[in-house]
Amino acid sequence: MLNATMNKSPCGLVKAQQFFSAVMLGTLLAAPVTARSESTIVQAPVVAVQPIYETVTERIPHQICREERVRVVERDRRGSLTPTLVGAVVGGTVAGVLGNNSRRRDVIAGAGAILGASIGNDVGRNRRHGNGYYVTEDVCTTEYELRDQERVNGYRVSYRYAGGVYKTFSRRDPGETIAVRVSLEPLS
Repeated sequence: MLNATMNKSPCGLVKAQQFFSAVMLGTLLAAPVTARSESTIVQAPVVAVQPIYETVTERIPHQICREERVRVVERDRRGSLTPTLVGAVVGGTVAGVLGNNSRRRDVIAGAGAILGASIGNDVGRNRRHGNGYYVTEDVCTTEYELRDQERVNGYRVSYRYAGGVYKTFSRRDPGETIAVRVSLEPLS
C-alpha cells in the first residue's frame, strides 16, 4: 500500500514520509527503556511471633568417687643376700654333722649348703613380698549425665505490608516491627 501511494503523486510521497516518521516515533516511544530497579527498607508491623524450638542433648560430666582399700607392698629391688648366705652356712653345717661318719662328708656338706641356700633364698623372697600394709584411697571415675533441653532456634514472624500478611523466619524476636526490603521495578 505504501508503494502504491508513493507512485501516484508527489503528495502521496509526503504522506508516506509522514506515515513512516510517525511509525518510527511510535516505535521509539514504545521501545523498552532500560529501567533500574530500586529498593527501599520499610518497617512493617508484626502481627504474630512464634518461637521455633529444637531439642539439644547435653552431656554433663560429674565424678563419682569411692573409698577403696588398697594393699601397698614396698619391694626392695636389690634384695638381701643374707637369707641365702645364712641358709648355705646352716645347710652345710647340718649336712656336715649328719655326714660325719661318711667318706663323702664334703659332698654331703656341699649338697646341704646348696639346699640351705635355696631355702634361705625362698624365705628371704617371702619376707620381701610379705612386707605390706593397707591404705584407703579415693578412686574416682567420670560419668556423664544426659540432659535434654529445649532451645529457641529462631522465630516465625507474620507481618503486615500493603494490605497483605506475609511470613518470614528470623533468628531473633523482631519486636513490634520488622525491617522489610521492598523492591520497586517498573513494568514494561
